[in-house]
Amino acid sequence: MEISNLKKEQEATFTSSELKLANRKLLNISGVEKVYESNGQKFQLKVAGANMCILGENLTIIKLDVQSGIIEVGGTINEIKYLDSKQNFLKKIFK
Repeated sequence: MEISNLKKEQEATFTSSELKLANRKLLNISGVEKVYESNGQKFQLKVAGANMCILGENLTIIKLDVQSGIIEVGGTINEIKYLDSKQNFLKKIFK
């Protein structure tokens, strides 16, 4: 399933999100506003106003509900991190 470009009218704004990870094999996320990138090793999402990166192996989208902002990702989940562009900028300045 490809999700490279969601139309502007399909993008929603959510104020909260919830993550459920089961045995590093199944990840459910609510509050998904946009999917920026998806391939077998990396997913980049906008979740409740924050950028998120999911890293792993054989990652696939099992379920996607754009209107409800829910995504279900299968595969081996190795890392989930929030990307804060302001924080990364400050780290570069104060090195």
